Amino acid sequence: MAKTSKPEPAERDGIAAMRETLDQMLRVMNAQLHLQRVGLLEDGHILRFNAPNMQRIAMSLPDAVDDFVQGVIVQTRGFYEAKILARVQDEGIVSPASVVCDVGANIGNHTVYFGAVLGVAKVIAFEPQAHCYATLLANIALNGLEKRVVTHHALVGAEAGRGEMVQFNTRNLGGTSFAVNDAGAMPIKTLDKVLTKADVANLDLIKIDVEGMQMAVLQGAVGILKTRKPALWVELLQRDDAFEETAAFLAGFGYAAERLARNDFLFRAM
Repeated sequence: MAKTSKPEPAERDGIAAMRETLDQMLRVMNAQLHLQRVGLLEDGHILRFNAPNMQRIAMSLPDAVDDFVQGVIVQTRGFYEAKILARVQDEGIVSPASVVCDVGANIGNHTVYFGAVLGVAKVIAFEPQAHCYATLLANIALNGLEKRVVTHHALVGAEAGRGEMVQFNTRNLGGTSFAVNDAGAMPIKTLDKVLTKADVANLDLIKIDVEGMQMAVLQGAVGILKTRKPALWVELLQRDDAFEETAAFLAGFGYAAERLARNDFLFRAM
């Protein structure tokens, strides 16, 4: 067989330049399409869509032009992380009698799913960002969940105190990170102190998405981990041995992990 000749350097450069041009054109087209979708939102930047149970959901998305999570909701006309939420639902972890904690609730995507789709008795949602917290409240109201969702404009940590924002990204509001600082403006609460005995008695799931502060959240919930042992859905970024540290800590309470997605793990007591 005749050997296929390799492209000359100049030809390779031309091909690479053509690919880069095409990629740039696609990015521009996708950006324009996204702006068109955002432009079709109702007044108040509200998107309405059918949940998997065919319930009509309304989500306020004031930052949909730039924010990653809100952009995905607009693009898919459905919940962010819909596949993981469906997996949690299929696992039968919660019931209509359940209490669920949403630590790092952002704009309420998961809170609304837990309350409106899964129909749990109570969601306790924590969100430190003032702007996201306001949108969280709006989405709770839009879906008629005021009587079943309790919100805390606060960080969750190992002990009560104060914290401050250390990193903010307008293109990913959910990626905002905080740190403990006694002079900080944001209160830090612990799950062990916030949750009542009645809450703990029915607590079946804690979802934790806190940009690297998961160990502090868990350390502030030792009493819950010892007594109730709810399922834990934890986002663990692939850095600083986050999974190893978290898995080792939770193993001491009888928990084992299974992967839900690239950065998401479900821990359940064996």
